[in-house]
Amino acid sequence: MNKKDRWAYALMFSPGILIYFCFLLIPIALLLYYSFYDWNGISPKYSFAGLDNYAEAWQDKAFLRALKVTMFITVVSTVVVNALGIGFAVLLNVKSRMTNVYRSVFFFPLLLSTVSVGFIWKSILSYNGLLNNLLEKLGAERIEFFGNPTLAVATITFLAVWQSTGFIIVIYLAGLQSIPGSLYEAVKIDGANRWQQFRHITFPMLAPAFTMSIIFMFTGSMREYDRVAVLTYGGPAGATETIAYQVVKVGFSANRLSYSASLAVYMLVIVGILSVSLTLYLRRREERLL
Repeated sequence: MNKKDRWAYALMFSPGILIYFCFLLIPIALLLYYSFYDWNGISPKYSFAGLDNYAEAWQDKAFLRALKVTMFITVVSTVVVNALGIGFAVLLNVKSRMTNVYRSVFFFPLLLSTVSVGFIWKSILSYNGLLNNLLEKLGAERIEFFGNPTLAVATITFLAVWQSTGFIIVIYLAGLQSIPGSLYEAVKIDGANRWQQFRHITFPMLAPAFTMSIIFMFTGSMREYDRVAVLTYGGPAGATETIAYQVVKVGFSANRLSYSASLAVYMLVIVGILSVSLTLYLRRREERLL
């Protein structure tokens, strides 16, 4: 590679590197910096606090509760979405006149923003919403989907599953279409039924798609914010607050920017460690299966 080519490549890569540096590395550096201070985000003066913010977080019941809620939503939605994604992908991986229609129906929720989805479902599931009005007309009692702590968390998890399943189906469909048909023909000759074909060929060969889907869902669910902000505002009594919601609430509503920065650092570390661990484990699984 001559000098002219090096300059050409550097020029082409420079916009992406500049954007990455300005909108990712610098904010993370500022986040770390402010987490060691006591600053409300408004005052021109702030004092050094050391590790006080980090120590306070582990004594903060609201943060620990938000951590539990976040992990619950993340684990349940990741498992359920991937189970549904594989199942529906196998069903949709057939050639028929209606196949494209069915695929579009499953993918459609992903085209909507999480905020708009939140408002739509809020009008359906709120205490005076469409579903409760229908239940009342049928003689049943109204259900507190957002007033009951357990139901509120379950509802947010359900909506995360509902909106994310279509995207995961697409990933698994791409994986299914890359599996050679000769493998199925060979096991059919050996007398394998559909379950045996899925167990010994389909699922192992979907290992790369499985890894991608798990990581996408895990990292996305750990950052759950929009649906909580629209549907419950973290209520009732903070029962549906996630870490991301806590960071915004503490930083901008309570004007404790430094403390919220420390919570964001915790979130960054937790997501980073778990994501890397999951990726390494799933990559080793791919090597074993393929």
